[in-house]
Amino acid sequence: MTDDHRNAIDEQRRLVQRILAGGIPKGKDFDACRAVLQTACDDEVAFSALFTMLQGALADPFFGIDETQQVVPILRALARGDISVRELV
Repeated sequence: MTDDHRNAIDEQRRLVQRILAGGIPKGKDFDACRAVLQTACDDEVAFSALFTMLQGALADPFFGIDETQQVVPILRALARGDISVRELV
């Protein structure tokens, strides 16, 4: 893994951690996803929970445009299998 790749993952991880910390997106479903991601769940459940959280952040009107532009590539990378949930959480 190159330093550039490692730095990119670190930046993505920081954004995901801010989203998981709360605030955006809001709602019971997102709180449930946060709870799931704090447990030792299987990879498929973790993937679904993180994907839901990131999609919810994109749909939240209070989520900044600059952050939205950072989340879209994370969603694409997750969907393609280029990055794992465990690398981000």
